[in-house]
Amino acid sequence: MTYTQPLILLFSLVGLVGLVRMRRQRGVWLCAVGLLGLFAISWPPVDWLLSRHLVFRYRMGPVDLNPAGAIVVLSAGVQVPIETRPYAIADEETYTRCEQAAWLYRQAPRPVLACGGLGDYGTSIASIMRDLLVKLGVPSDRIWMEERSTSTYENALYGATILKKYAIRKIALVVDQRSMLRAEACFRKQGIEVVPAPDFRTQLELGDSWMPNATVIAGNELTLHETLGLVWYRLRGWI
Repeated sequence: MTYTQPLILLFSLVGLVGLVRMRRQRGVWLCAVGLLGLFAISWPPVDWLLSRHLVFRYRMGPVDLNPAGAIVVLSAGVQVPIETRPYAIADEETYTRCEQAAWLYRQAPRPVLACGGLGDYGTSIASIMRDLLVKLGVPSDRIWMEERSTSTYENALYGATILKKYAIRKIALVVDQRSMLRAEACFRKQGIEVVPAPDFRTQLELGDSWMPNATVIAGNELTLHETLGLVWYRLRGWI
């Protein structure tokens, strides 16, 4: 279950109750609240506004890789094996991050560290990312793997151990724009300086669209996940 699914269910139930009780004034208000709630979590300007605290530091522009000793790309998820494809592959977000890392490598060749631990599908996400990075043009001998992590905190904890082994103290970090704030803070906590290199392909600008859509719901899901993650990580002392 995602964070936004309960909200969708709640607003739908509130609206339904409002329709049932439409003859009463309270029913009209309940119906209005339900419809406005559903509209708000799928309306682009709301998504843009709610995500500002996560993305305002990261503006689209060239990335200076000169001071970075390595490119670090964090995993998102995978598509698990199915009957017609008995092996796991990178999901869309992991794929776009690897594409970004491979593009950065072509601009300024650096070792690429893929971070992603073991799943329930017999292999690590890092190894899936390695195979993808090779297909995208990164030489296999320039790819390092961190295969123990199960969270962004562990990405930084175990990734920093590998980086320090090679005396690397500054990295170009690849993750999506909304996740960068928490990821960057985690690596800095481990003593690693960060050159942010977020993937801007999902960047939402105010005015891009005014029509409610499912992509906005997914964006609000990530915003809520990252906001709660920042609070939790600060309470645990991980950032």
